[in-house]
Amino acid sequence: MKILQFFYENHPKFEASNERKTQITKTNIIIKGPKHCGKKKLIFNFLSSFKNNEVLFLNTNDIRFEKNSLLNLEAFLQTHPQIKILCICDLDFVPKFDKINIPIILSTNKKNLYIEGFEELELDYFDFEEFISINKNLPINHLVGLFLQIGRSKFGENNELLKQDFSLLDLEILKYLALNLGQQISISQIFLELKTKIKTSKDSVYQSIKNLENTFIIKNLNHDEKKLQKIYFRDFAMKNALCIQKDFNALFENLIFSELFKFKKDFFYNKFFNFYNKETQTAYISSPTLDIDLIKIKAKKILPKALELHIFHIFFITLSNEDSFFDQGIKFEILPFDKWALGF
Repeated sequence: MKILQFFYENHPKFEASNERKTQITKTNIIIKGPKHCGKKKLIFNFLSSFKNNEVLFLNTNDIRFEKNSLLNLEAFLQTHPQIKILCICDLDFVPKFDKINIPIILSTNKKNLYIEGFEELELDYFDFEEFISINKNLPINHLVGLFLQIGRSKFGENNELLKQDFSLLDLEILKYLALNLGQQISISQIFLELKTKIKTSKDSVYQSIKNLENTFIIKNLNHDEKKLQKIYFRDFAMKNALCIQKDFNALFENLIFSELFKFKKDFFYNKFFNFYNKETQTAYISSPTLDIDLIKIKAKKILPKALELHIFHIFFITLSNEDSFFDQGIKFEILPFDKWALGF
């Protein structure tokens, strides 16, 4: 009881913040997303309409919190009938709520955490539209460069966070991915490279990669025919935060993929397309520095494959070039990243 009473009396300030497109509109939900993506701010925004004494806010990451204190939750709420809503942040376990009869909001950075009776709301890092909404005074062409530099999360700005949030094995894997961003990667390749640097096992490497994917740090992209994959970062800026080798094409490719996350659809790749979705019959090709004439030559070469895969809309994403044309019923659009990202 004392722990619950402490958190009840010493809650954070619930300030309103409307900078995200995603907002909480109902209770009995679990918000899922990576570390430092703004899950708490989203909850604070919702709680700002409540009186302080109407909220019980628990943060399981607080060193003063004890999991066993939840055994007294039902009794605590009975002795505090003024509490109208319960919020628990950073869950990595499944509490029992069967006897709790007030609205509940939960958050976690574990993709596979399932709690019966709770709807799921996924919150990602800032997309480009949200990024420019908090940097309105800067010109759009400057914002693209700033976005590429800063990224979508605090990881791109604060290198120390990487040391705080990841194990040595995690960091070595992430550094390998940064050096090979956009390349076809296998766990065997990663293990062979890592065992020359640190003591580890293939099972440990597999489990770490699985955990990084489950906590929304990396995203797998599968080949459409072969058992091959590429691995990208949820925040593309982690590439430059993890290694000094620059590869703008790979960075730009990851930038495009991160904008596609908002569709919440399955994408694939092959030697013709960086990303494509079978359901929407749409493909995307990263072309930051190609001029329009070269892009049109490339469009001719990929036309047969597009027809074969029933892809009828192809985007070439560039830094500044813009054009559009049709060929055999397929629409080709050449768009600067900012115009493309703000257009859907």
